[in-house]
Amino acid sequence: MLIKTIKEAVYEFIKIVEITIYNPFHKTNIYSARASLRAAYGKHVSIGKGSVVADNVEIGDDSYVNEHSWIENCTIGKWCSISDHVWICPAEHRLDRILSHPVMGNKKTSRVTIGNDVLISHNVTILEGVTIGNGAVIGAGTVVTKDVAPYSVVGGGPARLLKMRFPEDVIAQISEIGLYDRDIGEILLAEKKMAYFSDLEVH
Repeated sequence: MLIKTIKEAVYEFIKIVEITIYNPFHKTNIYSARASLRAAYGKHVSIGKGSVVADNVEIGDDSYVNEHSWIENCTIGKWCSISDHVWICPAEHRLDRILSHPVMGNKKTSRVTIGNDVLISHNVTILEGVTIGNGAVIGAGTVVTKDVAPYSVVGGGPARLLKMRFPEDVIAQISEIGLYDRDIGEILLAEKKMAYFSDLEVH
């Protein structure tokens, strides 16, 4: 009975700690007590409950992280959608020591760079030093060990190319118009002007 009471008290404390930190200037919502306030957050960024964001993380405007993800040593661009249980640049064990146990120290990891409008699905792991290009999509459960090309859709462990989101000429057009430096109104207008999207049903 005492153990149950202690567990309930701890649970209530955790719920109290998980307060929302709102920045009225950037309109940023941090719902996780484990997200560092020393990290660099852009405007309209949202961090879900239970997610860890380390000091050495930069997150661009209008990007969000869902619940219970772990993010460190990386730069994330604008308009990125990061699902729950995503691991980005986690600490790696040293395999060159006599023991692989962390008592021997962890391997120093290289920074991960994630472009703009990248969709990272549930339960993805992104290892050190990887660069993910603009507009890429990472399928659920993928383990990313190498760079991912812009506007590619990858999946599996390790990640492999499944398809491209758009034809090469459309990708070139998107790159030319500087899409990610515009607001949502300008982005929607740009989409209407591109022939590729003319028959698109918008709900």
